[in-house]
Amino acid sequence: MSTSTRIYQLYGADFKRNPHPTYAAMRKEHPVIRQPGLFETFHIWFVTRYADVHAVLADNETFVLDARMAFDPSDPRLDMLVDSRPVMQLVNNNLLNKDGEDHRRLRSLVQSAFTLRMVAQLRPAIQAIADELLDQIVDDGQADLIEAFAFPLPIIVILEMLGIPHNDRNQLRIWSDAFVTPDPSPGAEQQFLQAMTDFTDYLRDLFARRRAEPRNDLVTALLQAEEEGRRLSEQELFSMVVLLIVAGHETTVGLIGNTVLTLLLHPDQLEAVRCDPSLTPTAIEEILRYEGPVERTITRFVTKDVTLADQRLGRGDLVIAVVGSANRDSAQFPDADRFDIARNPQRHLGFGQGVHYCLGAPLARLEGEIAINTLLRRLPGLRLAADVQRLEWRTQPLFCGLVALPVAWDVAR
Repeated sequence: MSTSTRIYQLYGADFKRNPHPTYAAMRKEHPVIRQPGLFETFHIWFVTRYADVHAVLADNETFVLDARMAFDPSDPRLDMLVDSRPVMQLVNNNLLNKDGEDHRRLRSLVQSAFTLRMVAQLRPAIQAIADELLDQIVDDGQADLIEAFAFPLPIIVILEMLGIPHNDRNQLRIWSDAFVTPDPSPGAEQQFLQAMTDFTDYLRDLFARRRAEPRNDLVTALLQAEEEGRRLSEQELFSMVVLLIVAGHETTVGLIGNTVLTLLLHPDQLEAVRCDPSLTPTAIEEILRYEGPVERTITRFVTKDVTLADQRLGRGDLVIAVVGSANRDSAQFPDADRFDIARNPQRHLGFGQGVHYCLGAPLARLEGEIAINTLLRRLPGLRLAADVQRLEWRTQPLFCGLVALPVAWDVAR
């Protein structure tokens, strides 16, 4: 089915508060449907069933991330899809917009830092950061867990890996939010471009300092790769660091917040994890399925005619795979709307699939495990301190996460 109007409202605060009934209707009635996107500039195919989402993510030749591979060079739509402004080339020329050899080359430059072995070595440092953050609030008895813990933990970790001062994390958060949050309001575009200009100016100064004084960090390693092998252009260098900063914390903030909230809403499973911390990794996997921090993929482009769920998609069409819907598909997961930390086997798509499988998955899993175990160990009686119906969810289309998570716990007097 193809339509020029929106049958399903997939944006806004009301939808983000509980998107799952809408996704259930889409899987049943229109599993692959074409309707206007957020700004209504383009029509997009939204894919919602597990099998079809898996097919899109696994086929990196038909569904590509670089629009130039799906359009003729003279096609006027390319000017709208590929932002050629210099500052945007500096921040957008990254792994998430590359295919084929370019993607493999860029991924190879950083993948060694995110292997299971390398990430396991970070456990003591991540544990120390988690404890230090809780030291600051443990005697208060209440806090916004996003602001006090879920945000600073992963961003401190990725900034340490990159070699960026912790004191800059709040400014980097502002730039990161601007990068991932589309804003159609008047004047927003100019504010966004200014934010990206400030971001790249900051990185340019950082690069200059690392060239003058190399360190044992990822920024220095990327600079050396640029200088020695010419495997990294200036645009790619900037884009890689921007991606690592943004991707290195955005989804993990949601993972921690979503896990805490979901466990609090399922006290029997919360108690099971509290009594047996070895259950935490499987709880994390169930959260990645049940209420994962990534709701949708970024837009892919069709390189050749293809059929999905009896719909014919043509070359140049835009596609978004709705991971949050696929992970609730009862055809793949029995009793899919039930949260069950003992669910096995897990074949969720929370970290994607295929060649673009999330590079930072081992780090996110470790940060989530340490975060949950530390919270449950150090904050006895952890409980929600607000009406769950009044919690505010971020409206950014790609992600599923809370703006704030007020909690309370027992304090010894």
